[in-house]
Amino acid sequence: MYKNIYFIVIIQLFLFPTSSSSVRFGHEVGSSSMDSTHYDRRVAHQQCSSNSETKQFHRASFWAAIRSSSALTTNSSNQTTLIPFRRHLIINNGEDRLVTRASSNKTNVSNTTSSLGIDQATVDFIVDNQISGNLTVYVQVIECLDCPYEVIAQDLSSTQVLNLTLNTKYTYRIRIELSNISSCLETLTVYEHGRYVLNVQNSNVPSNNSNSESGLKCLLTASRAANNIYTPLIFGVVALLGLFIFCLLAQRMKLREYLNNLTNRCFNNSPTQECAHSYDLQTCPPATTICQSGLDSGNTIECNANGSKLPTMHKLSHVIVPRSKRLLSLDAYRGFALIAMIFVNYGGGGYAQFEHSSWHGVTFADIVLPLFVWILGASLIFSLKNALDKGVSRRALLFKVVMRSLKLFIIGFILNTRFKVDLNDVRILGVLQRFSIIYGVIGIIEVLCTRSRQYSLTASFNNSGKHASTITTTTVKSGRAKRVTAVFRDISNFPLQWLLIIGLTTIWVLVVYLVPFDDCPAGYLGPGGLHENGKYENCTGGITGYIDRIVFTNEHLYQYPTCQLVYGCKLPFDSENLLGTIPAIFLAYLGVQAGRILVMYQSDLDRLIRLVAWGIFTTAIGVGLTSGTFIGGPMPLNKNLWTLSFSFFTAGLAFLGFSIMYILVDKLKYWNATPFQYPGTNSILIYIAHIVFATYFPVQWVVANTHVAHLAMALWGCIFWI
Repeated sequence: MYKNIYFIVIIQLFLFPTSSSSVRFGHEVGSSSMDSTHYDRRVAHQQCSSNSETKQFHRASFWAAIRSSSALTTNSSNQTTLIPFRRHLIINNGEDRLVTRASSNKTNVSNTTSSLGIDQATVDFIVDNQISGNLTVYVQVIECLDCPYEVIAQDLSSTQVLNLTLNTKYTYRIRIELSNISSCLETLTVYEHGRYVLNVQNSNVPSNNSNSESGLKCLLTASRAANNIYTPLIFGVVALLGLFIFCLLAQRMKLREYLNNLTNRCFNNSPTQECAHSYDLQTCPPATTICQSGLDSGNTIECNANGSKLPTMHKLSHVIVPRSKRLLSLDAYRGFALIAMIFVNYGGGGYAQFEHSSWHGVTFADIVLPLFVWILGASLIFSLKNALDKGVSRRALLFKVVMRSLKLFIIGFILNTRFKVDLNDVRILGVLQRFSIIYGVIGIIEVLCTRSRQYSLTASFNNSGKHASTITTTTVKSGRAKRVTAVFRDISNFPLQWLLIIGLTTIWVLVVYLVPFDDCPAGYLGPGGLHENGKYENCTGGITGYIDRIVFTNEHLYQYPTCQLVYGCKLPFDSENLLGTIPAIFLAYLGVQAGRILVMYQSDLDRLIRLVAWGIFTTAIGVGLTSGTFIGGPMPLNKNLWTLSFSFFTAGLAFLGFSIMYILVDKLKYWNATPFQYPGTNSILIYIAHIVFATYFPVQWVVANTHVAHLAMALWGCIFWI
C-alpha cells in the first residue's frame, strides 16, 4: 500500500517543478474543501512565478475594487463618493466577491451592457427626481452574522444611477438614508444574470413591498429574468439516479454474467471456474491479516473457524479463490465519502451548497470529512480485534499505530509543499495530519485498554442453529441491572475507554469556554473581523486560533480561512487546528462504537436497532446544543472550530447513512456496492492521486465559466478516479 503512496509522492515531486505552467487551474469556481485541505488553487497562483504576469493582468482586468466611472457628472459638487468596500480584496477569483464592481454616473439603465459572469447579478439604484438632497447607501450581508452596515456610496443624487454587481451566493440588506433623517430598507435576493432596478421614491406611506420608514420607500423590480442555475444540477442528479437504478437492475438480472458467457461463447474462451475447495463466504472464512492504514483499514468479518485446515488446492488455470468476506457496506460507505470529497474538491459545479460555510452552520462540503473520521474509528475495531485474537503483542500493535500515524503526517506535510518548498512559510497542518493524530490517539487508547474478552458474545441460538436477536432472546439472569448490562454490553464492557474520551472532551470544553486570551473573552467562538460590529476583530477562532498562532506562528497556518470573504477576518486560521482535533477524536470514537456494534452483534436486527438509535441520539444532541438553530445557541455547528455539537451532528448523519448502506448492501443484498467499494478499499491512494494530478489532463482542464461546464467537469473527475 505504502509503496504506491510513495510512488505517487515521488512522481509529483519530480513533475511539479518542471510543469509550473500547468498549475493554473482555468475553470476554478469559488472555494472548495481543498482550500482547507491540500490542493489550493490560490496558493498555485501565488507561488508559481511563471503565472505572476497572468495573475496581475487578471486582477487589473476583473478584480477591480469599487471605483468611480470616468463618465461621472462634471459638477463636482454633485459627484457621488464611492466608498471602497472593506471586503473587496479577492480571496479566490473574480466570482468570489460580495460586490464585484460599483459605478455611479449619468447613464440610462436600459443601455447598461456590462457582461455578467457566473453567480453575478446587477442592481441599478435610481433616485426619484422629487427627492431633494443626497443619499447614503449602506449594505449588509445577511450571512455575516452580527455584522454592521457598511457605507458603499455617499452623496447619491437623482441625476445619477448607482450600479452594483453582486455575488448571487449571498443575500443583502440595503439601507438608504436621506440626510440621516429618513431611510428605507430592502432585502436583496438576486439570482444569476438577473438585472434589477431599485427605485428610491419619496413617500410618507410605507411600501407593501419593502420595509420602509417615513419619508422614503424602495421598490425592487426585475428588468431582466435571471437564470435557473439549478437546472443542470437537477438533470445531473436525475441522470445519476437513473444510472444507479440501471446498475441495480443489471445486478438483479445478472447482466454481467450473461455478457461474460456471451463473450466466452463468441471467442471460445474457457469459462472461469471456482475451485471446489475455495472458501465458503457464507459460513466461516479464515482469519486474514488486515491492517492497511487509518483511512482504509480492512473490515473483515470473522467467526469461529473450527481450527480445521483447508485441503491442499491443486494448481488450476482460470480459478478464482474468493477473498475473505468483507463488510461491503463499510467499504461502499468509505468509497461514497471519498467520491463526494473529490466532487467537492473539484469545484462542485460552483454551487454554494458544495462550498464550506463562511463560519457557523453546515453545508454538504462540511459533512464529507467527518464521515471519513467516523469511518476511521469503525474500521479500526476490525483490525484491532483480529490482531488481538491472533495473539499479537501490544508492543507490536503500538509500534504499528505510531509508525502509521507518522507516515500519514509526513505524507500530508509533503503534499503541503508540492507547489513551492519554502520551509519558512509552509503550512504544517492538514487533513492527513489530522487523521494521523486521530488515528494515533484512538489506536493507542484501544491497544492499551482493550482486552479480547471484552468483545465476547453471550447471544443464544435457536433450534435451527441460526443466530437469534440478542435483544429479544437474551436470558435474563437476575435483576434489572444484569438485563441492562446484557443489552448494552457494547458500552458497559469498555468503561476505561469511555472515561478517557469523555475526559479529553471535557478538557476541550473547559479550555474553550473558560480560558480568555489577550483582549478576547473566554468562550468566544466567532470569526473576528466584522463579527459583533468588529468588537473582536483580532480574535478569529477564539482560543482555538490563538493556540495555533502561538505554536505554529502565522506563517505556518492556512492563510485563506472561509471567513475572509464574508466577515473580513484578517488573521490566518487553520481549519485542521490542534484544539479542534479533540472533538474530532470524539467523533472517531463514536465510529469505534459503531465498529463494536458490528463486531459484537451478528444479527442484522441487533445491529440496525443500535446504529439507528445512536444516529437519532447523537443528531438530537448536536441540534440541541445549537438550540435548534444550527448557527446559534451555546455551541453552534462549526466545521472550522470543529465544535462538539458538530461532532455529534455529523456522527448522527454517519450512523444513519451507514444504516441505509448496510440495509441495501449487506442485509437485503439489493446492491453489491459497485462502484464505491473499489475506491473505498484504496482510499489513501485515490485521495493523494486526486490532489497531485488535479491540474493534469485528462483529470481536469479549462472549461467555460458556467455552472453546466463546472458541474460536468466535477462529475468527470469523480468518474475518472472511480
